[in-house]
Amino acid sequence: MAIFDLSEIRALAKTDFTEAWVSTAKLIPIHTRLSLDRKGKPHLLRESIQKSRDILLNLGFDEMENLTILSDIDVVKQYGPEARLILDRAFYLAELPRPDIGLSAKRIAQAKKIAGEIEIEELQSILRSYKRGEIEADNLVEELVLKLGITDHQATGLLDKVFPEVKKLHPVPSDKTLRSHMTATWFHTLAALQDKASFPFALFSVGPRYRNEQREDAHHLRVHHSASIVIMDPEMSLDAGREITEEIMKQYGFSETRFETKTATSKYYAPGQEQEVFVRHGGDWLEVADIGMYSPIALANFDIRYPVFNAGFGIERLAMILYGIDDVRKLAFPQFSIADYSDEEIARSITYVASPKTARGRKIARAIEEVAQRYKDEIAPCEFLAWKDESIEVRVVENEAGKKLIGPAGFNEICVANGAIYSDIVPSGVYSGINYMRAIAMGAAAAIESSDDDLTYQVKTIKHLSDLNLQMPDYIRQHIESKQKKIGVGGAVFVTIKSQFIKGKHG
Repeated sequence: MAIFDLSEIRALAKTDFTEAWVSTAKLIPIHTRLSLDRKGKPHLLRESIQKSRDILLNLGFDEMENLTILSDIDVVKQYGPEARLILDRAFYLAELPRPDIGLSAKRIAQAKKIAGEIEIEELQSILRSYKRGEIEADNLVEELVLKLGITDHQATGLLDKVFPEVKKLHPVPSDKTLRSHMTATWFHTLAALQDKASFPFALFSVGPRYRNEQREDAHHLRVHHSASIVIMDPEMSLDAGREITEEIMKQYGFSETRFETKTATSKYYAPGQEQEVFVRHGGDWLEVADIGMYSPIALANFDIRYPVFNAGFGIERLAMILYGIDDVRKLAFPQFSIADYSDEEIARSITYVASPKTARGRKIARAIEEVAQRYKDEIAPCEFLAWKDESIEVRVVENEAGKKLIGPAGFNEICVANGAIYSDIVPSGVYSGINYMRAIAMGAAAAIESSDDDLTYQVKTIKHLSDLNLQMPDYIRQHIESKQKKIGVGGAVFVTIKSQFIKGKHG
């Protein structure tokens, strides 16, 4: 049975990746046998996709596979003046440039030290072919192995230690985007097929859409799926499209469907020809789709001569309704489902980024907090000795005339209530046991005990937990954000802590 020591493996890889890669291979079990004793469990999202495919195929739609990567000019053709607003939600793709790798005398010596007496001219040829794109990047190691007659270990060592250009590559933006709407890709498909099929012809495609959402939460994912249909016919109208949409919804199990014309029409639809689709479920009307007739302008930009009806059904939205799931993340990624955390657990999760490791350091932290509390309202310029021993003096200082020693938020208490983090003048809700000054003092004391020089530790305006020398686990932060709660720390502290070595005692 193999259980990996992850810390040791990471440390080995950081020291020498190639050597660690080879040596850790022996940790993997060999000559074992396993049996899978039960039928696999399908994913609910894939079940919903299959249900959508079956419905649309049975209703007479032909399935298509649409383009996933589009130039941003396609979005401009589709949306006109709105294009830049839409592209704000699109993911742009970037590419890694092929580096021009030279072989100096020093590099040749390094290469021979790793791989032995290799053919340098052959190595140069391989690198030139890679630069020209004649060798795929993920085949470069294999080319080195085959053409130079070296081992996989040696080829990896060349890339790691002799050719750092490969490790230092940075992406260069392109005008290519991942499709944010299935509609953008339909125009290419329709243009290609308009002279090859008899009317009416009805097509569907089920696949992902990629949107650069500000954040993912219970109702938004950056990658989600659409069952999208188009019907092209010289006589096609929105009325005909509504009838077909109602039949599709009946096949999903919804007996009542309602249509509402959108106030602001997307520019790839004709004015007043875009509608939202609602179904009745459990006594409520829930939005599940968007339909419309493509604008003649958008069609003309792609050389399409006939009217086209389009409808897009959100697969995740339908699945959440059909399976009674209240969070799209639980549907799409049950393995990462956000657990619920109590206010007490959230409060306990707040910890110091840096804290003193010695008893002396902890005493310095307490002394800083106590002096700051005692003299917080004294008017500057002023300074107060917080700690002195045989080697250092620590003072809390304010030099700007007229200001108080500590800003107004200096002793706010960090509390939690109803899943949100906030600060209060006195402890309330579930108290974390930490106030602003205590957290700052811990950070200052940690810096002082690890420094060999005079030090100034200054904190001004608070906007984030990290400004206070505080942190929390990512999973707790995700939980708070998923519940649309706030991490509400903020305010002005304006505290300066100075440490100075006593003359003759430094070192």
